[in-house]
Amino acid sequence: MNQTQIDPIAFQAARETAVLTDRSDLGVLIFSGATRFDLINRMSTQKVLAMPKGAGTATILTTDIGRIIDRLLLYATDDKVYALTSENNNDNIARYLMRFVFFQDDFHIQDVTNDTVIFGIYGPQARQKLVQAGFPDEELPLHQWREVPFGDVTAYLHRTDPIHGDGYFVMGQEKDRAALWQRLLDAGLVVADAAAFDYLRIEAGLPRFGRELSQEYIPLEANLWGDVSFNKGCYIGQEIIARMESRGKLAKKLVKLTADAPLEAGSELQANGKNAGTVTSTAVGPHGTIGLGYVKTSVLDSGSELMVGDTAVHVNS
Repeated sequence: MNQTQIDPIAFQAARETAVLTDRSDLGVLIFSGATRFDLINRMSTQKVLAMPKGAGTATILTTDIGRIIDRLLLYATDDKVYALTSENNNDNIARYLMRFVFFQDDFHIQDVTNDTVIFGIYGPQARQKLVQAGFPDEELPLHQWREVPFGDVTAYLHRTDPIHGDGYFVMGQEKDRAALWQRLLDAGLVVADAAAFDYLRIEAGLPRFGRELSQEYIPLEANLWGDVSFNKGCYIGQEIIARMESRGKLAKKLVKLTADAPLEAGSELQANGKNAGTVTSTAVGPHGTIGLGYVKTSVLDSGSELMVGDTAVHVNS
């Protein structure tokens, strides 16, 4: 059974100080042209009519039946919008969006994934550690960003989804990877490898592409309510999402799980011998087996015991 294992040093640092992890597998696309906001707005869940330089937001591309294609993090400059796609999904998203560019659109995509480095900094002292690394001591709102020069090296600081209290991206050019990494290490950040990061994001309840973010689920089921505007114009998938919001009842919901023994992602959850949902992510660490999964709301409301085979599974609020 393939199980994610976490370094106990990174586990402790994420709770007490902050950790540093390489997120450069995220895709980076640049949208430009006069109708860049118009196209993003008509294609995704968030109201994105304009953003000033330094602003950002999260938005979701959905199918015509409201299922998740990907979650994009958007960052605006004066004349461009940078979009972070999920891991290794930049090419798919670029091709998907270009299918909806019409003759009257002034919209262009540049893929700069291979030229960009992205580091994630997470934990209760993330901001303090970044200040020690020379970044400005500024309370950035979620998804906003600032350009920070360090001599010949330019970095971009972004506030992102928190893990254990806070989260930031430090982005820059691939050629500056070693310099930026060393600057962050010198601030006393503890490195969390890919396995440790996956454990931490499962523990935080953050959905991941290919696991919790897929065309099996809609954004509201994934607890991504903040990425959806309910007072904007039409977008692909709006009718289904609006209907589910207005009814106030979801068929299933993403929840955090613990288990009495290791689990396998993709396992069927059962309650009283009947299908109750699916385990989407799982990992083993100092606190045992944790996971994320979609569970039917009727089962959650009833409080029925969940099982995967002979293993008891518990919803962790």
